[in-house]
Amino acid sequence: MQLITSLDIRNSEYLSKNRLISYHHQLRLIFSLGNQVKNVLEIGIFNSLLTDLLKNNGYNVSTADVDPNLKPDMILDLTTDFSLPKDKFDAIVLFQVLEHFPYEQSEQALKKLAIATKKFLVISIPYCTQYLSLQIKTSFSGRPRHLLLNVPKFWSTTPVCDEHFWEMGLKGYPKKRILDSVAKAGLTVKQEYIDPTYPYHYFLVLEKNSHSI
Repeated sequence: MQLITSLDIRNSEYLSKNRLISYHHQLRLIFSLGNQVKNVLEIGIFNSLLTDLLKNNGYNVSTADVDPNLKPDMILDLTTDFSLPKDKFDAIVLFQVLEHFPYEQSEQALKKLAIATKKFLVISIPYCTQYLSLQIKTSFSGRPRHLLLNVPKFWSTTPVCDEHFWEMGLKGYPKKRILDSVAKAGLTVKQEYIDPTYPYHYFLVLEKNSHSI
């Protein structure tokens, strides 16, 4: 897996409108868990934006990443036989991370994270589809209305991003396979969400099963 600091990515390019939409939903979904979540572990960082926003809203946040150049609180390689303090974190969050290594390793990482979290995992993964998204917004209505038609690219094996080993929706990676992996890890889907203006990021709020605690 290539370290993100080895890539020529400028923050002005990385923080596109679509990515900022994803940041909004990352925060919104964590906020939706309310008082159940106070201590958060963010895995997979590039900048400190999400961490800073969470801290500014009263959360205790620790960071973990495989790249030491990012100066995380802990160095963590999800492809190894790693361990984390059990029940220290109310929520472990990782957005657009699991697809950066082979699927079997992603499954194993998910199982270990399910053991480590006290209550929740909040994740996003890429969803590779052909889609049509329409938005209607007027000065007379408070919220825009959306229509989203999307079809998983089940005929293709090529991820959108060259750094990805897999993406949901591609041949061999239907949504059912991902949800089966979630269930096998001892997690229950609490929320699923796609923003119709940027359906490439698929969000899941996962709750630890009571028998796994």
